[in-house]
Amino acid sequence: MANTYSSSLVTDIATQASITVLQPKLSALKAFSSDFTSDTVSGAGLRKLQVAVVANAASAVTNPTSFTSNGDSISAAGVTMNHISAQFGLTSAQLNQGFRLEKVLKANLAALGNAIMDVAFAPMTTTNYGTAAYNTAIATATGGVLGNDLITKGLPALFAAIANGSERNLVLDGQYFSYLLPQSGFSLPVTGGPAYGFDNVYLNTRFNAITGGSDSLLNGTTKTCHGFAASPEALAVASSLPYVDQAVAGLLQQQETIQIEGLDGLAIQMSIWGDLATRGLYGSFDVIFGAAKADGSALKFITA
Repeated sequence: MANTYSSSLVTDIATQASITVLQPKLSALKAFSSDFTSDTVSGAGLRKLQVAVVANAASAVTNPTSFTSNGDSISAAGVTMNHISAQFGLTSAQLNQGFRLEKVLKANLAALGNAIMDVAFAPMTTTNYGTAAYNTAIATATGGVLGNDLITKGLPALFAAIANGSERNLVLDGQYFSYLLPQSGFSLPVTGGPAYGFDNVYLNTRFNAITGGSDSLLNGTTKTCHGFAASPEALAVASSLPYVDQAVAGLLQQQETIQIEGLDGLAIQMSIWGDLATRGLYGSFDVIFGAAKADGSALKFITA
C-alpha cells in the first residue's frame, strides 16, 4: 500500500522547507523596491505591474507659510511578470519504496529560488547600470591582496558610487562575502544587517543571469560579476500568485499559500494532486514574478 500524506503534514513540511531554502536564497531581493502580494487576479496575473519607486523626498521648507506642498519624486517602473513554476511528483512505485516528500519539496524549492533570482537579475547589465565601480583584477594585477583590497578600496568606491541612495546595500557572492568575515568568532548576518557602513550586507550565490548574459562586460569570459552595491530604487521587483479556476481547483487535493518569512510579503502557491491512472502524487510551487530597471545610477557592479 502506498504511503499517504495528510494535508496538514504536507503544509508543515512545505512551510518549513520554504523558510530554510527560500529565505536565504532570496534574501538579496530585500535590497530593492518591491510590490509583493499574495493576491490572485483572474485573467490578469501576467499583466505588466507598475511598481512605485521613490527617488527622493520634497525639499524641506524654512518658515513655511503653507503645509500642503508636495514635491516627492515618485516614479513607476513597469515590471513584466512571469509565471515561474517548479513541478514535482512521486510515482506509485516510488511511494511504495518509501521515498519522502520532504526531499522532493526542498529540491524543487531550490529550483524555484534559482529561477526567481535569474528573473530578478536579468535587467542587470552595464547598458542599464554602467561600468563596474570596482574591478578586482586591477588589485591583483598590481600586487594587491584581493581580500584586503576589497575592504580598503572596493567597499569605499562602491559606497561612494551610491551614497545618495535612500539606503546603501551590498550584495556579494560566497567568495567575496567571506573576505568580510571577522576573524574573531563573530560573523556577518547572511540575511541582511548593517556592516562596513552599508545598511545591509546580503549573501547571494546566484549570479547566473548576470554572468551568462550577452553584455560585453559581464559575459562570463572577459569579466565575472561577484556582487554589487545598490539602493532600493535601482530595481523594481513584484510578485503575485497565479489564478487557478475553480473548476480546476476543485480537483486538487490541496492548495496552499506559503509566506516566505522576512521578505516583505513574498508568497508562493503550492498545489498537490493525485493521478488516478498512475496512482502517482504530483505537485507544483508557483509564483508570478518580475523585475525591471528603475534608477540606473543606483547600482554598481563588482567584477573580476
